[in-house]
Amino acid sequence: MTHENLPALLRPLDGELPVEARNLANSLRVLFNGLEISVRRYAVRCSRDAGAISRYLNGSRIPPWEFILDLVRDVAAHRGESIKEETLQLLRDQHDAAVKTQGNPASLLRVTQLQLAEADRKSQQSAIQIEVLTRALQDRQTLLGNVELQLRELRHRDALVELQIDRVTEERDELLSQRSNLQSEVAALREELKRATLRAQELEAECSSLETKVAALEGPEEVEALAPGVMAVGILDLVGFTRLSKRLDEKELIDLIERVRRVCAQVSAMTGARFFHTRNSDISFVAPTARAGAETAVLLSESETNAMLEDLEAEPQIGICYGQVYATAGIMLGTVVALAERLSSIAPRGKILADSVLVEQLCAESALHVPGEVGDSYEAKPMWQRPVRGLGVVEPWLLERASMNPGIGPGK
Repeated sequence: MTHENLPALLRPLDGELPVEARNLANSLRVLFNGLEISVRRYAVRCSRDAGAISRYLNGSRIPPWEFILDLVRDVAAHRGESIKEETLQLLRDQHDAAVKTQGNPASLLRVTQLQLAEADRKSQQSAIQIEVLTRALQDRQTLLGNVELQLRELRHRDALVELQIDRVTEERDELLSQRSNLQSEVAALREELKRATLRAQELEAECSSLETKVAALEGPEEVEALAPGVMAVGILDLVGFTRLSKRLDEKELIDLIERVRRVCAQVSAMTGARFFHTRNSDISFVAPTARAGAETAVLLSESETNAMLEDLEAEPQIGICYGQVYATAGIMLGTVVALAERLSSIAPRGKILADSVLVEQLCAESALHVPGEVGDSYEAKPMWQRPVRGLGVVEPWLLERASMNPGIGPGK
């Protein structure tokens, strides 16, 4: 290798990396050094982003399992060696451990999908093993039947041909030995077939369980795409959800996620809001009017709703805005979406922060008394102005259900 072809030195690992991420990064760096090329050159070779590969090798981002498989194949091809199963198992265990440290439903979904794929692969191997053992057992049983037939014929010949007693005895002893060996092989194959059948049943049960788990983590498919337009958009941030998910086992976490979904479905039935996207501990919702959006946010923050999630150990922080929302491929876009996210992150525990546009629209809708609109009267109190990253200085409003005074709006 010439001096120009020497790979670029990898940056030292961050000292604050979790142990699981550090172990995976060290293994990937050892593999990558075997290619003897730079990160940029490997990125061009495999049509990937060089920055993403650098973050994978530095431990700052957990790579997808497909990237690890491609790297193992490239190193094996470069060295002219075959891929070792123990190497793949070590990397798979390190990757699962690193992903689980993230502690969010998306990570658990990815780990579970990989576990399902591995269980399915083992199930297929088990089925092939059963077929091979079954054929071997049939062959041995056929041979055993032939030997038994020859023994019967030989005994008959032994009784009729005494002159050939020596030769017949030798042949008989040989056949008896063959029969004993075949009987031992048949018994061993039957036991192995029994174990393989039980293993196949266990793997099928595991596949069924993992499919149910994947379906629960993926959630229901979106039936109708979100049409762009002017609407109320809110972000519910369940503070403490990620920390809580690390303490729960998989069944408890899935049950908790289902309870959150049921609460959202009940609120949706009352207000007409759509809960269409969940990311980690953030839940998004949209409503066609400011009153429907405000009622949705108030219901999510009230104690009656929180009582349904008493095991959650997390108080909601809600940001809600009103304005033009764009949508593509199931993703909401627009300034109001970004502002709602920022407001949810700075809202007090168990409270709602709204922008001034939603407050003004809510005041206008309340004055119109549109028949069929949901919600009671609300109060909006101005908060202090503050800078919001990427959106300049804003003055949020603290929105809550009114106790006595039905009027809302700036200056009230």
